[in-house]
Amino acid sequence: MSKHPNILFILPDQLRADFLGCYGADFLKTPHVDGLAEIGTRYDAAISPSPICVPARASMLTGQDAHETGVVHNLAWLRPDRREMGIETWPERLNAAGYHTLAIGKMHFYPWDINEGFQTRVIAEDKRHIHIHDDYHDALASENFEKLHGIDQEGYAEQKGASINALPDHLQPDRWVADQAIQALKSHDPDQPFAMMVGFPGPHCPYDPPAEALKDVDAGAMPSAIPQTDEARTHHAEFVASYKRPWADIDYSNLSAAEIETIRQYYCASVERIDSDVGRLLNTLRETGQLDNTIVVFSSDHGDYLGDFGLMGKGYFHEPSIRVPLIVADFRAPTQAKVDNSVVSLTDLHASFAAWGSITPSAAATGPTLGSAPADRVVIGVTSQGMMARSQRWKLVRYKNGMQALFDLSNDPTEQINQIAEHPQIREELDAALTASLLEATKTSFADRYVAEAKSPPDHPFHRRDWRRDFPSRIGQDASKL
Repeated sequence: MSKHPNILFILPDQLRADFLGCYGADFLKTPHVDGLAEIGTRYDAAISPSPICVPARASMLTGQDAHETGVVHNLAWLRPDRREMGIETWPERLNAAGYHTLAIGKMHFYPWDINEGFQTRVIAEDKRHIHIHDDYHDALASENFEKLHGIDQEGYAEQKGASINALPDHLQPDRWVADQAIQALKSHDPDQPFAMMVGFPGPHCPYDPPAEALKDVDAGAMPSAIPQTDEARTHHAEFVASYKRPWADIDYSNLSAAEIETIRQYYCASVERIDSDVGRLLNTLRETGQLDNTIVVFSSDHGDYLGDFGLMGKGYFHEPSIRVPLIVADFRAPTQAKVDNSVVSLTDLHASFAAWGSITPSAAATGPTLGSAPADRVVIGVTSQGMMARSQRWKLVRYKNGMQALFDLSNDPTEQINQIAEHPQIREELDAALTASLLEATKTSFADRYVAEAKSPPDHPFHRRDWRRDFPSRIGQDASKL
């Protein structure tokens, strides 16, 4: 048995925290995820600073915020020469410590089949990339099936993205990913530690569980949507235009309470199926004798509005979009349920994975280990849409459309009252934190241009003709002292 702990990182796509039982949801059943919280630490204020699929995943891999990686929207990715710059992913760091690293399911890398440090990949990209010929495509083709656009599924058009997936159970995307992860766990050499990331494509839209999964969800028991606000209305036209594009082909100009209820019912059904797959993964670890030496991390890349504020999906900085589940269950030393109310970020996972592997994080990583950040931490978020500074109580947002807002999350958790005019001192404090983070990230993002030799002693070749600099420079050199 390995002396280092195994790490199982379970990452559903687009799962908001308050649709899990352990985060207060009493309208669906998630006993296996709840069981992780019962023996570990549940982080109640876990934040996805850049709540879009690709930026969030780039940050989790590198431990850098989006304004450091430069990946601020879904059409960007990490630079190919990042290793020359000293930017390493957490699987690369764990490889050096003797781990076998595996990525099973959706990762959302570009190119989609790049490994980014994972030694083993079994690929099932998200349900919107239907033309990618990944391993899941091959599995479908071998049984004469194919990936379908949501519009080709029963109910999609009339139910605004809530549809029925008619594939056989073993070919449902989340179930197929779980089966591949189970096979990998069963064949793993117990003398070598593993770090496995399991990326479920769901419950991301299209909200498409199999029909039989819906019978277990009481649609009438689900909470009503958070009302739309003046601030949220400034995003509505852009949001509607985005979903009208071919990738979704949905008109969300209007969303009725009944339509939201149906969408949430289908979403809940997908969450409950993922929970059952989490149970299957844990049972496999138990049956193979690996569970007692495994740390299980459960999280998501961002949330989903599900009709809150009149919106769907993610991308803006409201709590349903940025607040994600984060549970760490260390089966080496299970404890009574612990709730950590401090503000943590998905960027903290990189350093935490490294610490569990008894190694240092990448020199470029700026996120701390979980639980080590100061109590007054302010998490900074940046996307191509805008910026955010979120503390334990307050949140400042600034968007490219000119909208600025300040919310008191303690007294106004549903972000209904913009208090930016009433609290100028709070606004200035958060704005100062935002400015400082942006300036620091600017140094990091341009570190490849740093010329350390400009400070060379007189006899250095820098001062003579024909000297040429190396490019790119590495992060973590003297550029940090600028």
